[in-house]
Amino acid sequence: MANRKLVVYPDKDTMIQAGARRLVLALLDLLDERLPGGDVRGRVDVALSGGSAAQPLGLVAADPLAASIDWARVHFWFSDERFVPAYDTDRNALEARRLLLDRLVADGLLPESNIHEVPADTRSPEEIINQIDDGAANATLVNTAANVYANEMIREMGPEPAFDLMILGMGPDGHYASLFPASSGHSEVLVDDRLAVGVTRSPKMPPLRVSLTAPVIARSRRTWFFAAGAGKADSLAHVFAAGDGKPGDPEYPSSFAGGADEFVWFTTEETVAKL
Repeated sequence: MANRKLVVYPDKDTMIQAGARRLVLALLDLLDERLPGGDVRGRVDVALSGGSAAQPLGLVAADPLAASIDWARVHFWFSDERFVPAYDTDRNALEARRLLLDRLVADGLLPESNIHEVPADTRSPEEIINQIDDGAANATLVNTAANVYANEMIREMGPEPAFDLMILGMGPDGHYASLFPASSGHSEVLVDDRLAVGVTRSPKMPPLRVSLTAPVIARSRRTWFFAAGAGKADSLAHVFAAGDGKPGDPEYPSSFAGGADEFVWFTTEETVAKL
């Protein structure tokens, strides 16, 4: 497990700009890696997130170095997803497509099959409303979606899938992906026998979600967090008090994260004020 590294920028805009450049360079480095036999890697698997962690995507296409990326060998996944219809603007996949992925597909650079989305909610609006309080039905839906996504990961990456790059954000409550604090009635961060897990009654809307589990995230080769804003300073201090070789704190789920080769937090001066 890599030691945790902290990189502090003066403000969020600078963090996002630096994140975009770092992403381009990381993809070029990963695509140029040689396997033990000397062959070039066939593919690179990247897991994306929403919120601030997604914003560097919007600047990638403008980077001159991005033209050197062999996008056909890059596969995009999602650390978590809001279980809503495919057209819903709450979906992380829709935001990632808007910022970068759809442009790459339209330009013939990225095969559509390289975008691996969590299954969407296919119910009609009426069915969604009618089942809004049906806990058993909703749990079945999100866990089925989690199983489908886990099976796709296994088909694409093998029985113990490990991402080359995991990009995450942290919420003000210390959650990451869709793994929320135990005090909000959630214990998904402790799940260690599945690749993905369904989440109901999320403390942050929308209530139904699918998330990669903590062990899958922790074994990513490179793991990056993007966290900005004074509102996250308390949680960041608690996360750094736990984790990084010490037991994670279920009240601050981000403390369970890690990376096999690299584990970096990109943040801002106001966010580290209480470290």
